[in-house]
Amino acid sequence: MILNHRARQFDRSDFKNFDLIIAMDRDNKSDLLSFSNLKPEERAKIKMLREYDPQANGNLDVPDPYYGGADGFEEVYQMVERAGKKLLESL
Repeated sequence: MILNHRARQFDRSDFKNFDLIIAMDRDNKSDLLSFSNLKPEERAKIKMLREYDPQANGNLDVPDPYYGGADGFEEVYQMVERAGKKLLESL
């Protein structure tokens, strides 16, 4: 599937079209899980990005950098970079 936009609203058909669905925080994951009548195999596709971060220590949310002061953006960048590398390795 080719996406013609940088961002778009998640659609129920995405469970069929994608093998892996990444949420950045618990609210995102909760929203994804709120789709009615999810099959177990669809639920299993939903992962938190920081599940792949070796330094997550159980904290799976990627915080909004706007609320972290000047260092917030660097901290989030480091989290996403670490998690992204491990995610790619897992594929």
